[in-house]
Amino acid sequence: MRTVTGKSLNLILLLALFTFILWPFAREAEARRLGGGKSFGSKPSYQQSAPKPANRDINSGQTQRVNPQTTAPGRFGGLGGMFGGLLMGGLIGSLLFGGAGATGGPGLLDILVIGGILFFVVRLLRARRTAATQAAGDSPFGNPGQGRFPGFGDSGVRDPLSEKKTLAQSLPPGFDADEFLNGAKAAYSRLQEAWGKRDFADIKHFTSPEVLQELKSQAENDPVPAPVEIILVQAQLMDVQDHGDERTASVYFDVMMREDMNQENTTQAKEIWHFKRNKSDSRSFWVLDGIQQVE
Repeated sequence: MRTVTGKSLNLILLLALFTFILWPFAREAEARRLGGGKSFGSKPSYQQSAPKPANRDINSGQTQRVNPQTTAPGRFGGLGGMFGGLLMGGLIGSLLFGGAGATGGPGLLDILVIGGILFFVVRLLRARRTAATQAAGDSPFGNPGQGRFPGFGDSGVRDPLSEKKTLAQSLPPGFDADEFLNGAKAAYSRLQEAWGKRDFADIKHFTSPEVLQELKSQAENDPVPAPVEIILVQAQLMDVQDHGDERTASVYFDVMMREDMNQENTTQAKEIWHFKRNKSDSRSFWVLDGIQQVE
């Protein structure tokens, strides 16, 4: 039977230590919001990314911006400083290698190779987070408009005013677009809050069975509650359609949020949420039936 040598054991312990150090950064790189940044839903079309809607320039005189260069220290006080200190002070060597030389355990070359891999992995994770932050910082959020939450305004999804008139003319009789959007915004915030708590008792009231099942599956892979902070939300009604007794409505959300409460970094989430309800049943209400990521 093959036994584990001292050198192999030391390497395993070293890799385990690096995994422990890198885990918070890998988790930060993942989307923590409802849906995890994926496209899914009851219809095949919902399971594919949607093209980016045409945007127009918005007067951003009162736009609230987040400085992409403002970054708070991580939960470990900065990985680079800690890892550098460990290497310079020889703490890893003293803890794991027992002062072994060339024959007892990993040497300086082993440490440099693993350290180089660690360095590039950290750079990759930080680059992904920085790109999301810069996108959020450069987004021209319009002046706050009416709504239950601050930061609502024209999302710029539709270009000219005539398009809005065309959309209004195509709405089903009796459909109140303003009232629906207010409800959609409230549902967005409430679902994000419930997801941050993994509160499926609340989530099930606002989602279709297909969406609920997908979210439960995601929660099994990531069961730790992770609240997000909603900073700015813009919403635009894209279309409303009737299919027999079923009515569907699609809303484009352009949201600035903080997905890691330990960081000042923000994320810009652009998604299309698809809602549906049974219009033949006066007691039915709108439920989320799918989420599409916007490319």
